[in-house]
Amino acid sequence: ALTIISVLGLLFSFGYVYKNGWVKPKPTQPSSRTTNVHSNQYFAQKSSESASIAQRQKNEQNVLQQLQKSYSKNVGDVSFDQETKTYTITPNNAKYVKAVTTMWKYPKTNAKSIKTMSDNYLKMSRSIDKSLNGSYTLQVKRSKKGPVILSVKNGKATMMNESQQK
Repeated sequence: ALTIISVLGLLFSFGYVYKNGWVKPKPTQPSSRTTNVHSNQYFAQKSSESASIAQRQKNEQNVLQQLQKSYSKNVGDVSFDQETKTYTITPNNAKYVKAVTTMWKYPKTNAKSIKTMSDNYLKMSRSIDKSLNGSYTLQVKRSKKGPVILSVKNGKATMMNESQQK
């Protein structure tokens, strides 16, 4: 009797497998090969991101050097804040500081000069964004200690008149 039950159980098992197909047990852990592929992809991506960040930082420094070279003689110093992605032009040339101060003291009289200045910095900002493939701010201060008088970002120049400044 035990033999008949064993044979029937075996036949039932074969019938079940034949009807439903062989079901592989699901592994509780992914195979080490899959894990290695994923970890290799992860590290390759991180390495690529690091290289990309390093290249961007190098490009930002190159732009800073070009701006410093362009503005040092007739305007002043240029600095870069990497955290805010902002290039700041700080005039220290006496003639430039005087001209800018006068323009902002009498904005209606100097509207054409202010517009020309704004347009020039707008072009420079677009050039920076294009060469760095990003969105950067270019701002101009009135003097070393003075407030920001012009801020350019995303193709938009924001002028700050004396009345708007702190």
